Amino acid sequence: MSMRKSLIWSYGSQGANLFVGFLSSVAIARMLDPHEFGVFAFAMAAMGFIGVFTSLNLGSYLVREEQLSRQQLSSLFTLNACEIIIFCTAILIASLVEWMAGAQREISIVLAISVVSPLIAIFEFIPASLYQREMDFATLSKVAVIRNVITSIAAVCAVAYGLGAVGLAVGPAAGSLFSVTYFNIRRYQDTVFIPTRRGLRPAFVYGLQIMSISGVAQLAQRISDLSLGRILGLSALGLYSRASNLAGMVFTSVYGQATSVVFVRMAQDLREHGSFHASFMASMRMITAAIWPMMIGIAILSRPLIHSIYGGKWDAAAAPLSILMLAQFVALGFGMNWEVFVLRHQTALQTRFELIRAVCGVALFIGGCFFGIAGAAASRVAEALIGYFLYRPHMDRLVGTRAGEIETIFRESLGLTAVAVSPALLLMVLGGWSYQTPFALVVTSVAAGIALWLLAVRHRKHPLFAELLFVRNRLRTG
Repeated sequence: MSMRKSLIWSYGSQGANLFVGFLSSVAIARMLDPHEFGVFAFAMAAMGFIGVFTSLNLGSYLVREEQLSRQQLSSLFTLNACEIIIFCTAILIASLVEWMAGAQREISIVLAISVVSPLIAIFEFIPASLYQREMDFATLSKVAVIRNVITSIAAVCAVAYGLGAVGLAVGPAAGSLFSVTYFNIRRYQDTVFIPTRRGLRPAFVYGLQIMSISGVAQLAQRISDLSLGRILGLSALGLYSRASNLAGMVFTSVYGQATSVVFVRMAQDLREHGSFHASFMASMRMITAAIWPMMIGIAILSRPLIHSIYGGKWDAAAAPLSILMLAQFVALGFGMNWEVFVLRHQTALQTRFELIRAVCGVALFIGGCFFGIAGAAASRVAEALIGYFLYRPHMDRLVGTRAGEIETIFRESLGLTAVAVSPALLLMVLGGWSYQTPFALVVTSVAAGIALWLLAVRHRKHPLFAELLFVRNRLRTG
């Protein structure tokens, strides 16, 4: 499948997932209060903390390898199963400790239920990763949408039934049960259920390298969440997590979905042509042109968006949401660094950078917590700036770009961003940045911004406009 079709399928499914996830998050937010949401967020932070030490990211190894044998698949299945079993055992121990502590027993119940989904996913890993390697994003996208619908329905029903924060842990198990069944029926010939001790070392060493890179950042994130919950309380963590989840939803839905496809294409280009310069530059140009306006627009409109969608009890999440969107805006200045460094086998250097970011980020975050959740969010901007100054000097060398080539893309995308957010900025300035800004006016300002953005990308003859026309024509012709 071509990268264009892969991106269309990925974004189409992600749009559907975003819509379903958004509706379920609104329903759940209306039924739960910040404290209950904080209970779930604290449990997820604890799981993430443990997961840092057990996640080898073997899917990217499977995608990267030039040739795959049945023996390698068996080795990867074995390693993946071992890491998940170790992870789940650690979670169950943590839930028991939390139960014995007796302070927040809901947390221990959430932890215990949450191990069901990863245990089921042991048998999903090989077929799902093979679909990704083959760039069959049509199948992956369809499964992702159905899985998300099942997850959302199960979670909403469990919460509505009165299970509170515990209900949020039920949904993922239902979704995982569907996806593992589908993948193993469709690719029964590739299923590998027999463990082996042969050929484990190469994948294990690779997994440790990736763990040292992504694990450091994840560890810092989880320590930060746990610290916020301890310093400011579970209600504050619930508010911050609501803002963080919204920011993460936007980032993952657009940037994360694009880079999952781009990484596969860049790996193919490197194997076949010895360079991924063209695919990197084209992707970065389109990603920043699309995501930067979205990020800044949400930052500007956060107050009426939070108030209108989630209700007044969540108003305090607006300020951290705005600040977190600014942090992500800065982070895109060194976007796709993980993909570039992994493909160029620069994981040792990236590990050092991530360690610096993690240490500085945690220190800044804990300090920011003493100034409230807005102060905690502001530390993320500082951390993103640190990342920019660490990574940016190396991107030209590893990608093979000329000096100033990437900055030219940034200037163009900044101009498109300024055009797109101008109606929203005008609305909020005239309205005194009120939470009660009529939602109809918010929608109108967004529509006007999109129209201006479309005119601007057309005027610039931006490649993103050609892609949008292609999608439109495909939809018209069916």
